[in-house]
Amino acid sequence: MVATTVFSCLLISNSILLGHASEFLSSTPKALSEFLSEESIRTTFLEEVEGSLGTSMNRKRTDEIEAQLKPIYTSLPKNEHGNLGHVTVRYALHRLFVLRHGWNIKGLDPNGESWNSSTPTGVLKDQAPAYVHGLFEQRLGNKGLGLHELAVMGATIEHLIHNEAIGRLGAVFNVHQILPTEALSDAQATEVLDTYMMAYIMGENLATLTLDDARKFVAGMPEVFGFWHDTQEFVRGIRSQVTASLTSKELSFTTLAKVVELVGEQFGTFQNSECTQMKQSLMKMGDRGTGRVKLADFYKPALDGAWQFSESVGYLRQLGALDESDSSHPSVIISNYMLAEGNCIAGSGFYSVCCMNEGEGLLGHIEKMVAAPEAKPAIIAALVENLSSSSVTAPRQLPATLIKRLDDIAAPHDGVVPLHGRLFGQWMHHAFPREFPLPHLSGTTSQQTAEEWMSETSSSASASQEEMVQFSNKINTHEPLAATSSDSHEALPWLHEEELLVPRTPFGSPMHTGPSSSPFRKMMLLLAVTSVAYGAVQMFKGVEPSKKDTESKYFV
Repeated sequence: MVATTVFSCLLISNSILLGHASEFLSSTPKALSEFLSEESIRTTFLEEVEGSLGTSMNRKRTDEIEAQLKPIYTSLPKNEHGNLGHVTVRYALHRLFVLRHGWNIKGLDPNGESWNSSTPTGVLKDQAPAYVHGLFEQRLGNKGLGLHELAVMGATIEHLIHNEAIGRLGAVFNVHQILPTEALSDAQATEVLDTYMMAYIMGENLATLTLDDARKFVAGMPEVFGFWHDTQEFVRGIRSQVTASLTSKELSFTTLAKVVELVGEQFGTFQNSECTQMKQSLMKMGDRGTGRVKLADFYKPALDGAWQFSESVGYLRQLGALDESDSSHPSVIISNYMLAEGNCIAGSGFYSVCCMNEGEGLLGHIEKMVAAPEAKPAIIAALVENLSSSSVTAPRQLPATLIKRLDDIAAPHDGVVPLHGRLFGQWMHHAFPREFPLPHLSGTTSQQTAEEWMSETSSSASASQEEMVQFSNKINTHEPLAATSSDSHEALPWLHEEELLVPRTPFGSPMHTGPSSSPFRKMMLLLAVTSVAYGAVQMFKGVEPSKKDTESKYFV
């Protein structure tokens, strides 16, 4: 396919991109396909490894990612080689992209199990992270990833996402019948970017879109996406920022490619203002410091004609956003609801944009200060008592019940609390109920879009008017349990079942640090990946990424 050649060039050089840019108009861009060629992934991988050892922009990106990953990496349990295994690699990179861009990378999310990723057609985009991980593992002897390799893997995934954005832009040029080699007028650039953002947010298939349809969809965006005008201003701001940094002020494909790359990286932070407004609306319903709102109150805006807060009980339960510990007073868990897949937007083969997880920052602060996979209860309590969130002011004194629960968590683990276990996540939810999501037992919830839920269950993801009225009347006959910010944790459910990210190393076992960041290991990585990139393609046929570490319930 011609587009495959075009995108191989895109992986290497912008100048080569423009040399082949007209080919966008004769075929569907590869980035819009569900598959990536193995060759394109290996080429990108090689570029990132080479760049990480040089002085290019790739090196800068890898260094930035490595710095962001370091506190997470340091705090995670290591395998016998002093590196991260399959589960912890996925966990670390999932958290990296959530913190870095607000991206939920498909295949890295907690529900992702896409480790057998190679197919005769190519590699599914949501399986690309597992495929890249497999390249590392095969060439590094299946000993796991050190910090540098983890950063290079993150940079490779980010690079693939940038290439997808460029491919999507090429498809928009195709829709507007503009050659990528042409200079654009201001009006053309605005229209192209509006079409790009419409498709990005709504997940439209640009390959089948006519120009008339594109213009109709863009014209209707203010009705279907309340932040559309703000989004337009956001994109124009990025465009001004890009053009101001260029010597030539000509609006071209290359210029707009830089714009859409930055838009993708910053859109998560931008759109989080809508999430903040949603959270404030939920808190105003009267959560009494528990981070929960009665289902009757949750449905009230929808009953009054608003479009928000109308998810069905079944769909809320599936998302892990429904607290039914008191069957007479079901409630919606604010933090879990905010982070649920149903509230994610933007269409990409690699990721969706979801509300920023404030709990990640809270856990990240503790990880940075502890710099280990586990800590004494007193140390954690002291850190949390001096840790503020958007709804908790520090310093404060933790209730005796929470202190005791920390000790209870530590008791089976030689007196230390594993930072990456379900019980500590539950404890953090009690300490920060409005910010830190409640971790459910693995297998009891599933993050699905409304469309996926309806397809699987043949049930609507939205409650009908009659259901909301009936349920509201039913639960309004009971007075809810009162709670205040000082005793809210006592009104919350507590389940005494632990699930660790990986099996814990027994107390007293030697910690393996390993030469994971040494110059020698980096050079070995370069040599290994060079053989991957330039070796015979048949070497990779039938090779599957290694099986996961010893099975452990994965809950985060």
